[in-house]
Amino acid sequence: MDVTTKLTVGGNGVLGCWLIAAPFVLGTSAAGRWNDVIVGTAVVLVAGYNYVRAASRRPITATGAGLVAVLGLWLVVAPFVLGLEELALWNDVVSGTLVASFGSYNAYVAGSAPALRATAQ
Repeated sequence: MDVTTKLTVGGNGVLGCWLIAAPFVLGTSAAGRWNDVIVGTAVVLVAGYNYVRAASRRPITATGAGLVAVLGLWLVVAPFVLGLEELALWNDVVSGTLVASFGSYNAYVAGSAPALRATAQ
Protein backbone atom coordinates (compact mmCIF):
# COMPACT_ATOMS: atom_id res chain seq x y z
CA MET A 1 0.00 0.00 0.00
CA ASP A 2 1.24 3.49 -0.71
CA VAL A 3 2.28 6.05 1.87
CA THR A 4 -0.81 8.22 1.32
CA THR A 5 -3.11 5.34 2.16
CA LYS A 6 -1.18 4.59 5.34
CA LEU A 7 -1.32 8.26 6.34
CA THR A 8 -5.05 8.60 5.73
CA VAL A 9 -5.86 5.36 7.55
CA GLY A 10 -3.58 6.39 10.42
CA GLY A 11 -5.09 9.88 10.41
CA ASN A 12 -8.54 8.40 10.84
CA GLY A 13 -7.21 6.37 13.76
CA VAL A 14 -5.92 9.53 15.42
CA LEU A 15 -9.17 11.37 14.70
CA GLY A 16 -11.12 8.47 16.20
CA CYS A 17 -9.05 8.73 19.39
CA TRP A 18 -9.73 12.47 19.48
CA LEU A 19 -13.46 11.83 19.08
CA ILE A 20 -13.38 9.54 22.11
CA ALA A 21 -11.59 12.15 24.24
CA ALA A 22 -13.14 15.37 22.88
CA PRO A 23 -16.51 15.25 24.68
CA PHE A 24 -14.73 15.12 28.02
CA VAL A 25 -12.32 17.90 27.07
CA LEU A 26 -15.03 20.13 25.58
CA GLY A 27 -17.78 19.34 28.10
CA THR A 28 -20.30 18.09 25.54
CA SER A 29 -23.88 17.16 26.47
CA ALA A 30 -24.75 13.52 27.18
CA ALA A 31 -26.19 12.80 23.71
CA GLY A 32 -23.19 14.38 21.97
CA ARG A 33 -20.78 12.62 24.31
CA TRP A 34 -22.21 9.16 23.61
CA ASN A 35 -22.37 9.86 19.89
CA ASP A 36 -18.72 10.90 19.74
CA VAL A 37 -17.52 8.01 21.91
CA ILE A 38 -19.42 5.38 19.89
CA VAL A 39 -18.49 6.82 16.49
CA GLY A 40 -14.89 7.41 17.60
CA THR A 41 -14.57 3.84 18.83
CA ALA A 42 -15.92 2.46 15.56
CA VAL A 43 -13.55 4.67 13.56
CA VAL A 44 -10.56 3.59 15.67
CA LEU A 45 -11.39 -0.11 15.32
CA VAL A 46 -11.98 -0.06 11.56
CA ALA A 47 -9.09 2.30 10.82
CA GLY A 48 -6.81 0.23 13.05
CA TYR A 49 -7.79 -2.93 11.19
CA ASN A 50 -7.14 -1.27 7.84
CA TYR A 51 -3.85 0.18 9.07
CA VAL A 52 -2.60 -3.26 10.09
CA ARG A 53 -3.59 -4.56 6.65
CA ALA A 54 -1.83 -1.65 4.90
CA ALA A 55 1.29 -2.02 7.03
CA SER A 56 1.51 -5.72 6.19
CA ARG A 57 1.15 -4.91 2.47
CA ARG A 58 -2.32 -6.37 2.15
CA PRO A 59 -5.14 -4.38 0.54
CA ILE A 60 -7.38 -2.44 2.89
CA THR A 61 -11.07 -3.33 2.95
CA ALA A 62 -13.34 -1.15 0.86
CA THR A 63 -16.27 -2.02 3.13
CA GLY A 64 -14.43 -0.81 6.22
CA ALA A 65 -13.22 2.36 4.52
CA GLY A 66 -16.74 3.02 3.24
CA LEU A 67 -18.15 2.54 6.73
CA VAL A 68 -15.65 5.08 8.08
CA ALA A 69 -16.68 7.54 5.35
CA VAL A 70 -20.35 7.12 6.27
CA LEU A 71 -19.52 7.61 9.96
CA GLY A 72 -17.70 10.81 9.01
CA LEU A 73 -20.77 12.05 7.14
CA TRP A 74 -22.88 11.25 10.20
CA LEU A 75 -20.52 13.34 12.32
CA VAL A 76 -21.13 16.32 10.04
CA VAL A 77 -24.91 15.99 10.42
CA ALA A 78 -25.11 14.76 14.05
CA PRO A 79 -24.52 18.09 15.83
CA PHE A 80 -27.56 19.57 14.12
CA VAL A 81 -29.70 16.50 14.85
CA LEU A 82 -28.54 16.27 18.47
CA GLY A 83 -28.69 20.00 19.14
CA LEU A 84 -25.01 20.55 19.91
CA GLU A 85 -23.76 24.11 20.09
CA GLU A 86 -20.61 26.16 19.69
CA LEU A 87 -17.30 24.32 20.08
CA ALA A 88 -18.81 20.82 20.22
CA LEU A 89 -20.72 21.50 16.99
CA TRP A 90 -17.65 22.71 15.11
CA ASN A 91 -15.49 19.93 16.50
CA ASP A 92 -17.86 17.32 15.07
CA VAL A 93 -18.27 19.11 11.73
CA VAL A 94 -14.51 19.52 11.18
CA SER A 95 -13.64 16.04 12.49
CA GLY A 96 -16.44 14.49 10.45
CA THR A 97 -15.31 16.24 7.28
CA LEU A 98 -11.77 14.93 7.73
CA VAL A 99 -12.91 11.41 8.63
CA ALA A 100 -15.27 11.30 5.64
CA SER A 101 -12.58 12.63 3.30
CA PHE A 102 -9.94 10.17 4.45
CA GLY A 103 -12.44 7.29 4.47
CA SER A 104 -13.67 8.16 0.97
CA TYR A 105 -10.12 8.24 -0.36
CA ASN A 106 -9.39 4.87 1.23
CA ALA A 107 -12.60 3.37 -0.14
CA TYR A 108 -11.67 4.61 -3.61
CA VAL A 109 -8.16 3.16 -3.35
CA ALA A 110 -9.47 -0.14 -1.99
CA GLY A 111 -12.09 -0.37 -4.72
CA SER A 112 -9.62 0.38 -7.50
CA ALA A 113 -6.86 -1.91 -6.18
CA PRO A 114 -8.09 -5.03 -8.05
CA ALA A 115 -8.27 -3.04 -11.30
CA LEU A 116 -4.78 -1.67 -10.72
CA ARG A 117 -3.40 -5.15 -10.07
CA ALA A 118 -5.10 -6.49 -13.21
CA THR A 119 -3.57 -3.80 -15.42
CA ALA A 120 -0.12 -4.32 -13.89
CA GLN A 121 -0.03 -7.97 -14.93
